[in-house]
Amino acid sequence: MKALQAVFLGTQLWLLAQPGSGELATNRSERLDGAAAEPAGPPIVVSLKDSYNPSAPEYNVGLLELAKKHPRLELRQWGGISLPGGGGRSPLLMSIAGGTAPDIYMSWFHIIRNDMRQRFLYPLNEWVGEDRNGNQRIDESEARWEGWARVPALWREVATEDGQVYGIPTAGMTYYGLVYRKDLVRNCGLDPDKPPQTWDAFWTWCQKLTLPRTLLNGGTVQPSRPAFAIPDMPWAWLPWMQSAGGSPVIQFRTSPTTGREYEFAMEEVDFLAPDTGEDLKGVHSRWAAAFDSPAGKAACAFYWKLLWAPWLRDPETGTPVDLTEQDVARRNVTVGGRTLAFREQDVMRGVARSMVTDASNFTAMFARGELAIMFSDAAGMEELSKSRSLSGDAIGVMPFPARDATCKPVVAAFQHYWVMTEGVGRRSKEERDMVWTCLQDLSSEADRDRGIRRKTLTGGAVWCNPNDLKRLGLEDYLSEVSTTTRTFYDGIDSGKFAIRTEPFAGFWAAASDVLHRRVVSVLLSKVGRDFDYEAALENVTRDANAGLMFELSKDELDKRRPLARVLFGIGAIVVILCAYLIVRERRAASKLQGTAGARAGVLLPMLMLTPAIASIAVWSYYPLIKGALMAFQDYRIVGTSAWVGLDNVIAVATDANFWLYIRKTFKFVAITLSLGFAVPILLALLLTEVPRGKVFFRTLFFLPQMSSGLVIALMWRMMYSPLDTGVLNKLLAAVHLTPQAWLQDPFWAMACCILPGIWAGAGMGSLIYIAALSSFPPDFYEAAALDGAGLRQRIVHITLPQLLPLIVINFVGAFIGAFQGMGSIFLLTFGGPGNETMVLSLAIWQEAYNNLRFSTATTMGWFLGVGLIGFTYLQIRFLRRVEFRRAEDN
Repeated sequence: MKALQAVFLGTQLWLLAQPGSGELATNRSERLDGAAAEPAGPPIVVSLKDSYNPSAPEYNVGLLELAKKHPRLELRQWGGISLPGGGGRSPLLMSIAGGTAPDIYMSWFHIIRNDMRQRFLYPLNEWVGEDRNGNQRIDESEARWEGWARVPALWREVATEDGQVYGIPTAGMTYYGLVYRKDLVRNCGLDPDKPPQTWDAFWTWCQKLTLPRTLLNGGTVQPSRPAFAIPDMPWAWLPWMQSAGGSPVIQFRTSPTTGREYEFAMEEVDFLAPDTGEDLKGVHSRWAAAFDSPAGKAACAFYWKLLWAPWLRDPETGTPVDLTEQDVARRNVTVGGRTLAFREQDVMRGVARSMVTDASNFTAMFARGELAIMFSDAAGMEELSKSRSLSGDAIGVMPFPARDATCKPVVAAFQHYWVMTEGVGRRSKEERDMVWTCLQDLSSEADRDRGIRRKTLTGGAVWCNPNDLKRLGLEDYLSEVSTTTRTFYDGIDSGKFAIRTEPFAGFWAAASDVLHRRVVSVLLSKVGRDFDYEAALENVTRDANAGLMFELSKDELDKRRPLARVLFGIGAIVVILCAYLIVRERRAASKLQGTAGARAGVLLPMLMLTPAIASIAVWSYYPLIKGALMAFQDYRIVGTSAWVGLDNVIAVATDANFWLYIRKTFKFVAITLSLGFAVPILLALLLTEVPRGKVFFRTLFFLPQMSSGLVIALMWRMMYSPLDTGVLNKLLAAVHLTPQAWLQDPFWAMACCILPGIWAGAGMGSLIYIAALSSFPPDFYEAAALDGAGLRQRIVHITLPQLLPLIVINFVGAFIGAFQGMGSIFLLTFGGPGNETMVLSLAIWQEAYNNLRFSTATTMGWFLGVGLIGFTYLQIRFLRRVEFRRAEDN
C-alpha cells in the first residue's frame, strides 16, 4: 500500500514539475494540458522573491497549478545582486526605493513591523477585510478571506497596525529545538526516548556524553570531546531565557478607567487586567526590553556553566562529580562520605564547545558522532540525514529544557510573512487581484500539505507531525516516526511545551547585533570565563530602552533638548567660523595679488572647469545638502518624511554609546597614525640605506598593495584564529607562550584590526618617501659626515626637515582617512568584542543599513563631519607655513 501510494504521489509531483508545465514566461499561450488557449488580455506579470524558482519546479507546484488556471498570469523570478551578512536586504531595499521591487517577498516575523513603519508594504485589507468596529484589528466576523481564521492570534497582531493588515503567514511553522545522537546517548547508559526536561538533568546528560581527554600511545594527548555545541546567535540564546520563565521584551498597558499600568509578556494577545478583568485590547502598548531580567541572567549563567564549570569523573563509579573552585584549588572533594583526591589534569571545564572559538563544521561533527547534541530544526536534520547518510532513526529531538519544575520546556517557533510591496498599490485592480491570488496560494494549507507529501516521499516522514500524516491519509508512514518526534509534537499540540519566538516590537535587529557583540559572543569566547555578563546585560537593556530598540518618549526628548541645542549651536558656529576665515583669507590674498588683470583671465578657465564643477555638485554637494536635511527629518525611503526638528540631534547627542564610539574612534585614529604613519617613513629610510637588492626589497614590500583589501583582511582573520592551529598561536606555541584569543580579546582586538592595513599600505607609502629622499642633494649628507654627524643626527637635522612638507600633506589625508576607515573592522570584528572596536564610521553604517534609521545615521555623520572640518582647517593653516621647493635632478 505504501509503495503504491508513493508511486501515485510521486507521479503527480513529477508531472507538475516537468519543463513547460509551469514556466509560463517561456510559453504563455499554451495551457499545461496541451490545449491552445488565447489569453483574454495582455499578460499580468507577477514577480516573486524567495518563492519562485523556475530551475526547481518541484518546489513551485502550487504556483504552476495556479498558472494553469490563469493563462494571463506570467510568473517571474525577481533577481538582484546578493550581499552577505548585514547587507543581505540592501538590494531589496534599494529596489523598493527605485520602484523596481518584486510584487511579493518574504518579510521575517521580527522585521515586518519595521517594513510596515518604513511603508515598504501594501495593505491587504481589500481582500482580508475591513476594521468596521474601530478596534484597530480585523476580527473573524469582519474578515472576507476565509483563511484569516486559521492565522494564529499573535501573528494577526504582529502584521496589523491601525486596522491595516500587511502580511499573511507562510504555510506551516518551523520549530527549533535540540537534536541529539541516540546511539551515543544509548552507549552512555541513558535512555534516548526520555530526554532531559530540566537544566540540571541536561547538565548531567552532557557530562555523561562528554569524553575526557586521554593519553594515547607515544605520549599523544587526545583532547576531550564536549557533548554540546552552543551557537553564538542571540536568537538561539532566547529560548534558554524563555525556558527560565522570562520574556526578552515586555509590554505595558494602562487602564483608561483606573489609570493603572499592567505588565504583559511579549506573546500575550488577551489583555485582561488581572485585578479588575478589564479588557485592554484597544489600548496601545508601551514596550520595553528585559534582557537583564532574572531569567536572562540565569540563561547566561547556564551558558557559563556549560562552558566553564569544573567537574570530573569519579574513578570508582564513573559518575560525574561537580567541583567548586575551592575544590580545584585543594585538589580534593568529598563524595559520598569519602575524600576523592585528583590531579589538575583530571579536571574538566564545561561540557560544551562554542561556535565563537571553534571553527569546526558542527553539522559534520554531529554526523560523524563527534558531537552528541546541537541546536537545529527538523528541516536541517532531514537534510543532514540525506547528505550525510545518517539514518533519521539515529537522531532524536527535544525542546529546550526548563530551568526547573516551575517552568515549561520551550520550543522556538518561526513563521514569517508573505507580503506585497508598496508598488502593487499603483497597479490596476485586476493586476492587484492576481498578485493576491499568488500570495494566497503561497500561504495556503494546500502548499503546506504539498511540502509534507514531498517530505514523506523523500524519506523524511520521521520528522513529520503524526497528526499531519493522519490528516493527509498517510497512515502507512506513521511507523517511521520515532518516539522522540511523537513526544516532541505531542508536547507542542498539548501545550506541555511553551511555544516562543523572537521579539517583533522595536528594532530587534539592532538589539540583536548589540546583544551578540557585547554579551553572547564575549561569553562564548576564550575570555568568557571572567566575563561580567550581568553588567553587560544591564548595559544592553539600558541602551535598548534608550533609543537603540525602542524610541525615546516625548517627555524624555524634552528633558534632553537643552543639551542638544547647545551642541548643535557649537557645531554651527564651527562651520560658520571656518567658512568665514577661509573667505576672509581668500579676499586678502586677492587684494595682494591684484584683481584687475586676474578677472579677465578667469573666465576661460572657469568655462573649462564647468563640467567638472557640475559633476562634483551633482555627486558630492547635492547628497551633502540632502543629508543635511535628512538630519532634521524622520526619513523614510518610501513616501514622505516628517520634519522632527532637533529630535535626531537630541537622540544622538544624549546617547552614551555615541560618545563611547567617538572615544573608540580617537583611539583607533591614534593607534593607526602612530603606527601606520611612521612605518612608511622608517621603511623608506631603511630601503634607501640598503646596500644591495634595493629593487627586490622595494618590490617585496610593495606586493601587498596589489592584493584586494578583502583578501588581506580575510587572510589575517585566518592568522588570528583563536584555535591552536592559527598561524599566530602556532608561533606562540613554538616559543612556549600562551595562545591568545586575538579578535575576541578586548586587549588585542583594536590592534589586530589596524595591523592588516598597516602591513598592506606601508610599501606604497614608503615608495613616495623614497622618491622624495632620492631628490635630496647628496652634498648635504657629505657635509654633515665631514662635520662628524652620525646617522641619527643626519636623520633628525637633514632628512626629516626636508621631508616635512610631504609628511604634513600625507598626514592630512591619513588623518581624515583614519576617521572614516572601517573596512578591516567591518570584516574582522564588526565592532566587537563588546564595543571595543566600534568606531563611529561603522556605527553610522550599522544605523543606516542594518537599522534603516537614516536620519540618526546622517546626524552622526554630521557630528563627525563638523569635527573633521575643524581639524582639517587647523592642519591646512599649519600646512601654509611650510615652504615647498621643486625637486632638482641630481
